[in-house]
Parts: sequence; structure tokens; C-alpha cells
Amino acid sequence: MSGLFNLPPRSSKGADSAVVKKAATRAKAAGITIRGGSGGLLERISTMTAYVNQHLSRYADECMVIRDESELHDYITHAIKEGYLAIDTETNSLDPITCTLAGVCLYAKGKKAAYIPIHHVSYVTGIEVDNQLSEEVVASELQRLGNTKLIFHNAKFDIRVIRNQLKVFLTPYWDTQIGARLLNENEPSNLKYLHNKYCAPEKGPVMNYEKLFEGLPFTHVPISTGYLYAARDPKMTMDLFDFQSRYLIESEPECLARGLTRVAQVFRNIEMPLITVLADMEDAGMALDFDFAEKLSVKYHKKLNEKEQAFYKVCEMYQKEIDAYKRANPAHKLSDPILISSPTQIAILLYDIIKVKSPNPKNPRGTGEDILSRIDNPLCSAILEYREVAKLLSTYIDKMPQVVNPKTNRVHCTFNQCGADTGRTSSSDPNMQNIPSHNKEIRKMFCASEGNVLVSCDFSQQEPRTLAHMSQDHNLITAYREGKDIYAWIGSLVFKVPYEECKEFRPDGTKNPEGKKRRDQMKAVVLGIMYGRSAPSIAEELKISNKEAQGIIDAFFKAFPNVKSFIDNTIEQARCTGFVETAWGRKRRLPDMQLPDFELSLIGGKPLNFDPLFDEEAEESEPEIDEYTYQKWMRMLRNCRSYKDLEALKGRAKAEGIHVKDNRGFIAEASRQCVNSIIQGSSADMTKRAMILVGNDARLKELGYKLLLNVHDELIGECPLENAKEVAARVSELMIKSADIISVPMKCDAEVSKCWYGEAIPV
Repeated sequence: MSGLFNLPPRSSKGADSAVVKKAATRAKAAGITIRGGSGGLLERISTMTAYVNQHLSRYADECMVIRDESELHDYITHAIKEGYLAIDTETNSLDPITCTLAGVCLYAKGKKAAYIPIHHVSYVTGIEVDNQLSEEVVASELQRLGNTKLIFHNAKFDIRVIRNQLKVFLTPYWDTQIGARLLNENEPSNLKYLHNKYCAPEKGPVMNYEKLFEGLPFTHVPISTGYLYAARDPKMTMDLFDFQSRYLIESEPECLARGLTRVAQVFRNIEMPLITVLADMEDAGMALDFDFAEKLSVKYHKKLNEKEQAFYKVCEMYQKEIDAYKRANPAHKLSDPILISSPTQIAILLYDIIKVKSPNPKNPRGTGEDILSRIDNPLCSAILEYREVAKLLSTYIDKMPQVVNPKTNRVHCTFNQCGADTGRTSSSDPNMQNIPSHNKEIRKMFCASEGNVLVSCDFSQQEPRTLAHMSQDHNLITAYREGKDIYAWIGSLVFKVPYEECKEFRPDGTKNPEGKKRRDQMKAVVLGIMYGRSAPSIAEELKISNKEAQGIIDAFFKAFPNVKSFIDNTIEQARCTGFVETAWGRKRRLPDMQLPDFELSLIGGKPLNFDPLFDEEAEESEPEIDEYTYQKWMRMLRNCRSYKDLEALKGRAKAEGIHVKDNRGFIAEASRQCVNSIIQGSSADMTKRAMILVGNDARLKELGYKLLLNVHDELIGECPLENAKEVAARVSELMIKSADIISVPMKCDAEVSKCWYGEAIPV
């Protein structure tokens, strides 16, 4: 995958995640709150119009506005004959259920890019302007598309807008945003960036139209201005499709030449069918038990107050020190009492008054959870306990009733289809996948609709089973085929004790504390190995010494040698190719694996001992470090045995005009991701396949089942109580079927309840 789809290593993950959603590629706002410019609304729109016309007028001959029904009919007829049509929508908000559809954008080859205004209003009167097409007309024409191959960028948003506002259900053929994520998950996936990079570099200034329209609903943008902006999106989407299809259609020469046939299969057989399933889930939403949510709010606000009072009680232990500090520092920033929610005041209290030492030298006054949790002081414990309750309130308990959709009275999150670089989905607005599982109360706010129950099915030990398949370790596979408790089985081999002595309960049902300890240790080791964790990290979790942790890891690898070989081979493959592959063929590109340990460059771009009076050619050529000097410094760098020695050597190099870049930390981080990318990515592919089977199953639809939510290895849906038993069996069957290439038996656990994590209902 060198060349076309490569970015420099260590591209910003923050930038990547920020553009996953269409919000980063569209200027759509919920209300008329004008920002980013001076003057009133009229002045703002006048300035915006002039700016767009100045920089987009060159596209006027390529774009058109369709206001006539017969003209739209002819355009759709042409698209049907052409066989392909790119579609985009413009709305006044990012909520497909409640938004107003400003217009629809179309592009078919052989035609101009078109914008169809539907609900634009006058920014002067607030009344819809004349000469627009009705929803009924546009819907009727879109319904004619039939087998036309429809191209989108972020298809899920557009098909949801069209189905909710026009009652037309479209099936996407291609999503260029998803295609981009499969071709290079390490780069931004917004439309304009991709088009500019791969299709046609922007002529003139690259404008930030999102800033231009910020705070202005597209329904209020004048059609004569907005069409130049809107109509170009489907044209760019079609251009990007033409580019991507060479690499994501299996029969294309470029796809074959670049080894992308399995990636193309993931795109065609997993990602594209999943779009409509996720759209159905987002539209369905989840019911909220408002009464229970209110009770939780009262309970946790009371608990928050108790935690705050507990903090002040601990503060009393240090009252003398606090008073002394205030006397010595009349301009102090402390309130009375100290504000527990203020990081500044907490830092003063900890580091200036009671003089604790930060465990992180790089952040000597840090007050974050990672630092406070490592300081053995009752104040830190009290602060962390307060913050935990405060976070539950602000992020979940008090927030969820506020995000209920007013039209459906349900909570609708957004599923980010390739939210993680491994291919795993994520969710946002709200993040339903991040609702804490250790707190059994919060999830109970979410419930089944009236007359229905929730059916929750999850893969049992999905990732360890995937590890067994990928490593083909005989002992692991045997354990699963014999139906063993895998962690107990591993413990028996590692600790060389009977299998029953590594289980939480003895055969007679009594608790076995030592067995539970061994099982927990092996679970931490197995999961740690898959997540690329080090022995010290595992030791910290298990509260044992680093030596003990390393001993357990070594014993594990001795008992399961193929796992060790699999890990070593995976890392070596990544070093050679720069990527790893899931069981189904998704690539995870790890370019940092191919970095050299150290990189040397000349400071200021001048060769060593450069003399412009006697070396005119050196001024014109690209300066390089001569081979002898390069090898000398590389040899010394590799021989460094401590951080202190390395820093001293880098200082010497700098004095001689050489900059040393140490890549070993980046390489180590990439190495930790190798196995995890395969295991998590394969599990994600499996879960996505399961969602497709479950979401499209005819029998489940007959039984009134709706898939509502997925949380990594778990699928949650609802159905009538009387059908719950058959639904649970059918969903489990389909989930197991989704893992058909995995060579160890998969297992699913199903549970029926009225609310999420509620008391199980026997069926």
C-alpha cells in the first residue's frame, strides 16, 4: 500500500476521529446563531454570498438548480440509464429525525451537478421562498431509482434523512467515506480532503466553508449562493468513487496488483450491508425509564453531596496547614471552603499546602485521575470518589433525559461504523457503548418499549477464541472444543495444578478463593497479551511483583508455544509489510513499524563543516550526512544502555550540527498494537457480520424483533415477550453463524429482561 494511500507516520488521531462524522464535512446548524463574523444577519449573508461567488463562480457552468418537476424527471431518467447516481443532502441540523430538509444534491455523469431546493426560507421574512420542488415530487422521483447504483459520502446520514423526511428507503451501493477508511484508516476521511488529495487538487484557496456557514442553517442560505456549494459535493463523491473503485472492486487490476482483494471483500460483504442495519438501529433508538432516571438523579445528587462533605472532613485534618498557607499568601486563589471541582485549588492544596509529590515528573502539578490514583493520601481518594459520582451524573444520569428525541421520546445515538482504526464501531451523541457496566444501576435507565422485552446476546470469550483460531495453538483449541472454562484450563497448565483448582467454585458448589485467584490471574495475562500490555502493567493490575508477573507470562508461553510464535510472527510481518490483517482480510496499517530506531538529520540543513566560500555546489544540492559520520553516530546510539547516556549523546550530536530523532517509542507502541489489531479487528468483523445477519433476518422480523444496540461483542434488541425464547435462540444461532471461518466453536449467552442489566426473565 505504498504511495497512493500512505501518510507520514503518527498522523493525528484527534484529527482522524474528528472527521469521521459528517458534522466535520457539512455546515448544518440547529438554529440561527450567527458566529464567526461581525454585523447582523443581512450583513453576514451578504459577505458570505460575495465570498462564495468569488471563489466558486468558476464552477457555475458545472452546476445547476432544478426547480422544475419535468427537469428533475429527466435527470432521474438519465441517471437510471447511466446506472450510477451520487446523492447528498443539505439540512438545518444533524438530527435526521427532526431536521428540515433544505434540499437534495445529485450528480450523474453526462449531466451537471444539480441542487434541488425544497425548504429554503427567506432570511428576511422567515417564510419559505417560491419556486422550489415539493417533498412529494422529490420523493416520487427518488423512488424510481430502483436498481440504480447509489453513491454517497457518509451514506448512513443521507439515507436516514431521506427516509425520515421523504419516506423513501434507499440502499447505498458505495460509501466513499467507508471506502477511504478501508484504504487508509490513518488519514482524514472528509470529502473535500480526499477529493483534493486523490482526484483534483483545489484551484485557488482551499476555503473552509464550514466556518463560512457556521451558525447559519442551510435552509436560510440563499439558493443562488448555496447551490454552488451544495451541488459540488455529489460531483466530488462520484470522482472519489471512480478513484476508489479501482482498488475496492476485486476484478480491477489495481485491486489485484496491490493485494486488496480481501479488503474489497470486507468492503462489499461487511461494511456496505452494515450501513442500512446501523441506520435502522439509529432510527429505532431506545426507550428510557424516566421515573427510574429521576430516582437515580435524586439518589446520586445526594451521594454527590455526601462525597463533597467527606472531602471537607478530610480537609479538616490539614486545617492548620491551610490557614498557614493563606496567611503566608494573602493573594491566594483558595475559596472558603476549597472548591473541590477546581483543578487550580486542588493543585494548591496538594502540592503547595500538604506538599505531596506528583508520581509523574512531566506533570508535577497534575490533578487528573491517572495521577491522583497513584498518590497515597486520603484527600486524593476523597477527590476521586467525588469525581466519579459527578461524572456519572453529568455524563449519564442527568444527561440522558435531556437527549431524548422530542419526536420519538427515545434516545437515538449515532454509530460510527469505523470508529476505531481496527474496524470496531463506536457510538456518540450519546455514547451508548461507554455506559459503565460496573455500575448496574445506570444501564437500567434504558428499557424495552411497552409490551416488549430486551433480548441481549453476547459472544462468550470472543477475543480469546479468536486468539485460539489465529494462533492455531493446539492446547487452546482443545480446551474450547472440550467446553472447558478457558481461563481455568490455562491456569491448570501454567500453575501445574488440577483444572478444578483453577475454578471459582469447587464441584460441590463451594467457593474456591485460590482457584478464583488463579483464574483471574490467567484472564489478566491472556487479555494483557492480546492488548500488548507489559509485565509491569499486568503486575500493577494483579498487585504482584514484576518478577511474578513475568514468571506467569513465561509459564503461559511455555504452555501455549503457538501463541508466542503467532505474536512474534505477527510483529515480524508488520515490520516487513507495515500492516497486519484480520481473519476476514481487513488491513490495519502500522507504518511506525517500519521506522528506523534513530533518524539523523543536519540541523539547519547545512552539511558538517560547511564553508560557502569553498563549497558552492553544496549550497545548491540537498545536504546529507556522509556515510562514515552516519554509521559512527548510529553505532554509538545503538550502544547506549540508559536514558541518561542517550540524552548526553544527543547533546553531543547537536553540538556537531546533527539532530537525533529517537523512534523507538513509536515503534514499541506500534508493536503493542499488532496483535490487538488482529484480534480486536477480527472480533469486530465477526460482530458486524452478526449484525447484518440479525438485522436482515426474515424470521426475526416476523417475530417483531428490532436490533437496537451493539456494545462490541453484544447485540441488544427488543421483541414481544411471547416471542422472546425463539428470538434469543435465533439471534444466538445467527451470531455463531457469523463466525463460520473461526476454527474453534463459538458460544453465545442470551438473556431476557425488561431493562438493560435488569433482572432476568425466564422464557
